Amino acid sequence: MNRLFKISITLLSLSWLIGCKSHENTAELHFNKGNEYLFSSDLDNAKKEYETATTLDTGYWKAYYELGGVLQMQGDFLNAYKCFTKTLLLKPDFALAYFNRASLDEAIGDEKGFKKDLEKAIELKKDLFVAVFSKARTTYNQGNYQEAIGYFTDVLKIRSDFYVAYSLRGSCKFKTGDIDGAISDFTEEIKLMPNNVMGFVNRSVAYSEQKKYWEAITDINAALDINPTWSQGYIYRGIYRKATNQKDSACYDFAIANKMKNPSAQEYIKGYCN
Repeated sequence: MNRLFKISITLLSLSWLIGCKSHENTAELHFNKGNEYLFSSDLDNAKKEYETATTLDTGYWKAYYELGGVLQMQGDFLNAYKCFTKTLLLKPDFALAYFNRASLDEAIGDEKGFKKDLEKAIELKKDLFVAVFSKARTTYNQGNYQEAIGYFTDVLKIRSDFYVAYSLRGSCKFKTGDIDGAISDFTEEIKLMPNNVMGFVNRSVAYSEQKKYWEAITDINAALDINPTWSQGYIYRGIYRKATNQKDSACYDFAIANKMKNPSAQEYIKGYCN
């Protein structure tokens, strides 16, 4: 009898283990199916699959995280926030969940929550690019340019080929009076993105600040080669030509800008050309 009892208990245990394993696999199957829908941009079906996965396995933090991402993309910020919070209860060292929750904090105007979650994401993963760049960008937007220079430097330590960081760090340096540093950063931006108009424009403005007008003209020429329909470029070049006593050429540029209906062209024509 004892032997039969032991066999029965063993069979029941095996049945329970197999049932649990099947339950887990079912949740995982729905999670993987949700990923397939997500990759094909079918958000509604991805949401259903992730919800099913979390119902079958309430401890499946990956499913909560992906569900939060889908809800965020659909604009359901409240439930997305709840999903990221649930993710962090199950996986408290997951830096990306803190970052995503921080982005929701920012979207709803919770500055305190944004700062707290962003700092936690960076604390957990110092090389989390999106979080470090978000910190740099936010500091820049707040006008704390000197502090932002340090954060953009951290961004470039992670990704030295990120031209936007050179552009924004260059702008910070320009605003804090480091014109040589700004020119250096704009030069790096141009090397990485030679077809980006603003790299040449920003460097031309920095050169003009040093009264290096011929260098500024060269950069504006490059910008206009890329985008000849940009009316403000002709205003800039007209100003630089005016500074180098090229009156006819300057007025020619102002006239082109005026034909393009640039709002400041008439003022320059009246003040300098007539």
